[in-house]
Amino acid sequence: MTLVEPVMVVERDELVPDWSEPVRIEVSGCSVQPGNGGADYEHADGLTADYTVYMPPGTALPDRFRVELPAAAGQFVLQGEPQPWLVGMRLDHIRIRLERRDG
Repeated sequence: MTLVEPVMVVERDELVPDWSEPVRIEVSGCSVQPGNGGADYEHADGLTADYTVYMPPGTALPDRFRVELPAAAGQFVLQGEPQPWLVGMRLDHIRIRLERRDG
């Protein structure tokens, strides 16, 4: 899995994300599970693809990021917040849910 983080640039006296040449951070040891996906009726001919990713504990997530997956084309965005999973009193993994809209 690859985290894609924009470079922050100053535009009109404000910091804004620039996705033209993002920083790519490889994260190994992840379990990538496909979701249902389906039709996006809100956007006419659109389709959605979704995945759940279980990342190793301690994976650092940037404030703004997208994700590229080896088994799927395109970039995915985060749905909701990253969810740390505890087993007993120990962090076992971090779960993120991803979505991509096409069309």
